[in-house]
Amino acid sequence: MIELLVVIVIFLIGVLAMVQIFPLGLNVIQRTRAITQAENLARAELERIQGQSGYLPEMIVPVTYNYTVGGVVITVNPNRLTTNLMPDQGVAGGDIDANGNVLINGNPIGNWALVSGSNLYNRVIGEGQPVPGPRRLNNGVPGLDFGSLMTLRFAPIYDDGSAGVFTVYGNDYQRNWGDRSRGFPSPGRTRDYEFYFVDANNTDDENFVGEDQIWIAPAQRVSYRVTFSFNYDDGVQTGQYEVIIPITLDPLAPPPFARIGTDESTATNYWVISLPQLVGQPDINGNTNYVPANYRDTDWWSVRVQRQFERLNVATPFSGDPYQFKVLSPSTGQILINPQAASTTVPSRAGRAPLFARTDYTVYDWRLIRDEFRVPTQGSVARKLVINGIMPRSGTEPDGRNFAGLGLSTPDVTGTVGSQDFILFDVETGGVILGNENNNPNAPGFPQSPDSAYSVDKTNGYIEFRDVDNTNPDLSAYICYPTGNNATPWTAPVLVDDISGRNVRALYRGQGAWSVQPFKAAAYYRPVYGFNANGLAPGEAFIGGTNGVGNNFRIYFPPSDLGQQVIIDEVWFNTGTGAQVLKGQEFQITAIEPGLNLAYADIRDKAPAGSVFDFSQGYAVRGIRGASMKVRVLWNPTFFRLVSDGPTNYARLEEWQRSYRRTETQSFAVRGTER
Repeated sequence: MIELLVVIVIFLIGVLAMVQIFPLGLNVIQRTRAITQAENLARAELERIQGQSGYLPEMIVPVTYNYTVGGVVITVNPNRLTTNLMPDQGVAGGDIDANGNVLINGNPIGNWALVSGSNLYNRVIGEGQPVPGPRRLNNGVPGLDFGSLMTLRFAPIYDDGSAGVFTVYGNDYQRNWGDRSRGFPSPGRTRDYEFYFVDANNTDDENFVGEDQIWIAPAQRVSYRVTFSFNYDDGVQTGQYEVIIPITLDPLAPPPFARIGTDESTATNYWVISLPQLVGQPDINGNTNYVPANYRDTDWWSVRVQRQFERLNVATPFSGDPYQFKVLSPSTGQILINPQAASTTVPSRAGRAPLFARTDYTVYDWRLIRDEFRVPTQGSVARKLVINGIMPRSGTEPDGRNFAGLGLSTPDVTGTVGSQDFILFDVETGGVILGNENNNPNAPGFPQSPDSAYSVDKTNGYIEFRDVDNTNPDLSAYICYPTGNNATPWTAPVLVDDISGRNVRALYRGQGAWSVQPFKAAAYYRPVYGFNANGLAPGEAFIGGTNGVGNNFRIYFPPSDLGQQVIIDEVWFNTGTGAQVLKGQEFQITAIEPGLNLAYADIRDKAPAGSVFDFSQGYAVRGIRGASMKVRVLWNPTFFRLVSDGPTNYARLEEWQRSYRRTETQSFAVRGTER
């Protein structure tokens, strides 16, 4: 026995000596494991997205967090590069308090982890699908038990109820050219699926005279999402801006930018909206110091109008209007749409099309791993999760603070609402399956937590299910359902006889500041022939050489699109021997051009040397479509400490971010549309 102990001691001393001699080798092994896990994460997320490719968003865009009187404002920032991971600064410079809150000129905008890193690219535009068929949810919640259920792909979402933060809207209205001098639109001929654009030179003498405007019917209470680009003189130069503005029109209280149109002093069934005055309303691009008189003109082909769905309280029953929805819970990212919407069709240029429900929203936190699978139906009730090293409730944040959970208000195994370290959603109902407590059959009092339907091995990344009710052979579990009520957001636990085979989504965080996020090229890019000091808006492309700006063989894009791929239907060029055309070619957005601070694709990658754009057709480029989807995984195994000095904390965060590891996986992705 003594000899055995001596051998064990000598063996351990040898192992410790090897660790001291070869620490770099062990680091290499750990890093290799992390890289493998990162690649697996990226691949799993890409497969999840590709499995739902028909519902890809139009784009995912970067943002800027700022503070104004009344709270935090999140605005789109297409000039942000994917390598820019630090939180935004105020006039006084970077500032983070001892609790981890980023301060802009002394005002908190949020915890540093939620306003930096991967969470700087978190605005999803235009995710949607045809409204699915209605069904009964069997959740026992009046008002939320029947309808068309939609689950957002990248939930949880940020939702404070403010206008424009989370919007649901339908198909694009058909755009027509209007000329009031010729009687278009006709007051006696209205269609609720189209709108007319009337420019400042073709208005009548009754409705916003000399101002670009749109006419929409009918003149009832309704909400719209309006998008367009316009040219504006800021006193230094005339540049182009783009806005996305949600509006509500009410005949009993018309907003200052709209009125019920008149024709020879007789009221029509049209709303008339002044675009110069509309721009003064809040929008997601955050334009400030706007003067309507400096509005120059509208790019009429950029104007898009969709009808918004009305958000109802849970207690309000759905009516005969299909454009209605309710939010089950921002934590689940699920909405319930009026069941009549599923059978509603709308006119389109190809005949009739199903009613779409599309959404704009802000992702809550890309550090939350979204792991979707089906509960086992037979054999082993254990399943491997996509990562090892899941952050437990006893864990430590990268800045040294105690881990406080995922930050979502969901029930634990007793039904008590709080911030959990692991959440399991039932995708079919939006309910939370109660569990996350271990039951050890080899310890006294088994089962120690009898109502826990699953346990999680957070070290090795396994989830194991168990039956909480031994009266039947099925896999029973307790579930709490969302109520849509902020005061009591979840029901009491309800026993469900069998959850086997259900589609579920697990949410958790990994130790090491892991995040998984997609980057997507815009579904469509609109060619423009000018831009201002703010650069290009998301979904815009500038044709180089126009007005002497840029190179006449490059197509320019917002910096945030660097590395993406596009397919271009037509590129007309000339090498001095006459006009030639490239059709359906794929181009890479390869670099940033100094001076312009715009990313670009070079047509000479496919066209002969010396090629320049040719405008003999009336255009040089037509039909630019995004063709790529990337998934980036970030992780950082290091730590830093917060102190009482704000600038020091900001500098420490910047140093910590230099230790980020990353991997990217890219795939071909072209979004379909009903436009």
